[in-house]
Amino acid sequence: MRLRTWVAWALLAAAVAFALCFGAYRGWSGEKAQVEETYAGLNAVLTARAEAACNILTVAKRHLSETDEALQAVDACRRTLQAENESLSRKAESSARLTESADALLAKLAALPSVQQDSRDKMYVESYLPQMLKESEEITAGALYNQAAAQYNHDLRAELSGRLAMLLGVGTAEEFAQP
Repeated sequence: MRLRTWVAWALLAAAVAFALCFGAYRGWSGEKAQVEETYAGLNAVLTARAEAACNILTVAKRHLSETDEALQAVDACRRTLQAENESLSRKAESSARLTESADALLAKLAALPSVQQDSRDKMYVESYLPQMLKESEEITAGALYNQAAAQYNHDLRAELSGRLAMLLGVGTAEEFAQP
C-alpha cells in the first residue's frame, strides 16, 4: 500500500512537471512567434532605407566615378540592408553607417559644380534625398519590431516560466538595435 502511494505521488509530480514545462514552452514559443510576425514591418522600413540609398547612388553615379569611396560606402550599406541572409545586428550596423555615409556623400555631391548646375540633381541632393534618409531613419528607430523584441526578451528573462522555457530551448528574439 505504501509503495502505491509513493508511485502515485511520483506520477502526479511528473505530470505536474510535464504540464509546467509544456505550458512554458508552448506559451513562450507563441509569444516569440508574435514578435517575429512584426518583423515584416521592420523589413519594409529597411527596404525603404535601401531604396533611399539607391536613389542617392543614382544621382551620385551621374557625377562621380563608381570607384569613389563615399559612393562605395553607401552601396555596401545598401547591399547589407537588402540581403535576406544578414543578421539583424549587421543590418542595424549598416543602417547606422548608411546615415553617416550618405550624409558624407550628399555633402560631397552638394559641393560639386556639376550638381550645382543641374537644377534637378541640386534639388535632390539638397532637399529630397536628405529628407528621405532622415525620415526612414526615424521610422526604423520606432519600428514595432524593435519594441516587441525588447519587451519579449525582458519578459522572458524576468519570469520563472520564461527562464524554464529558455532551458527547454526557446530563445530570445534578435533585437534590431542601432549602435
